[in-house]
Amino acid sequence: MKKIVFAAIAMFLIIGATQAQDKVFRFGLSGSAGMSWMKPDQDSLEYQGSKFSVGYGFMGEISLATNFALVTGFDVSYMGGKLQQAGVEHIFDTDTLTSIKNSSYKLQYLDIPLTLKMKTNEINYITYYARIGGSFGIALSGKAENEFVSIDRTKNETITIDKLGSDMAFLRANFVIGAGFEYSLGGTTTALVEASFTNGLTYLLDDTKAIGNFMALKLGIMF
Repeated sequence: MKKIVFAAIAMFLIIGATQAQDKVFRFGLSGSAGMSWMKPDQDSLEYQGSKFSVGYGFMGEISLATNFALVTGFDVSYMGGKLQQAGVEHIFDTDTLTSIKNSSYKLQYLDIPLTLKMKTNEINYITYYARIGGSFGIALSGKAENEFVSIDRTKNETITIDKLGSDMAFLRANFVIGAGFEYSLGGTTTALVEASFTNGLTYLLDDTKAIGNFMALKLGIMF
């Protein structure tokens, strides 16, 4: 994973260095924090809560016209959610009982966005913008804490899975929309504040029909 991150940074720095004089390409760093949740898409699943989530990334912006740009890069995202599943058969010692399964997930992805950025002219050092497009993510790691409670409430057991591995879908696709502003710090350098919403389009787990959503506040700096 580190090799992928370093290779991506090197690529953007090389492109930025070759095109900096024409201001065609800009790059920057960002961090985000917010709430993520998993939205179920099957009858036996129920939403049970959200999780505080964070992320960090590298941004690359390619100018298409005066007020339009293509934004890409990568984000390392930590997200998850809580789900409840009814009618699960679970073995307690030697007894197999119909149970309720309460799951809490912590998932990590490498997300690569591709969005169109529409911005105003600079007004008193501030440029306002909106961003819309999509992203796809590569699963990096995942953990789950599963609590099984028998229907008659007489037995319960909690099982922690430190590595979900192949239980996670390797790729995920998202719709991304955001809006924010950049404050000029001089030259092409700006401080960035953005509110964004990432809506999952594909399931996060192979055996559980649930998508992942993430609402975040992003802070960054562009050069």
